[in-house]
Amino acid sequence: MEHKICVLIIDSDPNSVIHIQEILNENSLIDRVDVAVDSDMALLKVIDSVPDVVLMEFPFKDKKINELYKFIKTKLTETTVVFISESKDNAAQAIQHGVYHYLLKPILNDKLDKIIGQILLLKQNSVQLKIKQFIEKSTEEKRLLFYTSKGYVLIDPEEIIFCKADGIFSEMYLTQTRKEIIYLFLSRVEEMLGSGDFIRSSRKFLINKKYIRKIFKNDNSILLFHEGKEYIVKGSKQHIRNLTKLNSD
Repeated sequence: MEHKICVLIIDSDPNSVIHIQEILNENSLIDRVDVAVDSDMALLKVIDSVPDVVLMEFPFKDKKINELYKFIKTKLTETTVVFISESKDNAAQAIQHGVYHYLLKPILNDKLDKIIGQILLLKQNSVQLKIKQFIEKSTEEKRLLFYTSKGYVLIDPEEIIFCKADGIFSEMYLTQTRKEIIYLFLSRVEEMLGSGDFIRSSRKFLINKKYIRKIFKNDNSILLFHEGKEYIVKGSKQHIRNLTKLNSD
């Protein structure tokens, strides 16, 4: 099942709510957006959906909202709280509450989208940590579990020919002409795979050494080959020198 971000907006200003909803509705990482205009409705929404993100009007309008905030911080530890305010003067007070995501009204698209992207990565890192802990308990299972746009996929590292960085995602090229889009930075994929068979050819590419067939120093490129299919990836001069040295040893 594909998992995306669930958001709860707690704001008494209808115009602000509409504006935030418009931004979130255009974000492909968002699965669901709920709205609450008071503390009672907000509590029901929190219990019902257990949101990944709560956008809360700040400063709080009443004690009930403050109690709800404390409930979220203590009971829903994987939920991220974002304060939204009409003044930057409240930012220091937000930090005292332990909230470091702070947005000024009217909220800008890029600032909210950036926070949503960061929260998704944190969520995936948490999932990956749990997956790693699970896998480490099994000495027989070599496959690693990655989060993709279609859900989860188990991949044997030996099936990975190379990986390519694409922003917050990584493109993974596999044997049998398969390809997966992984919701992880390439650096995190590299950490999961370890330094055994995999090496960087540049900041953008991570390659499986066993599939290297040729290294072209004249244009800093590498030919990878598997079952009749060729892949050309680019490398930096320094990485090409390192690869050439490894292959000559």
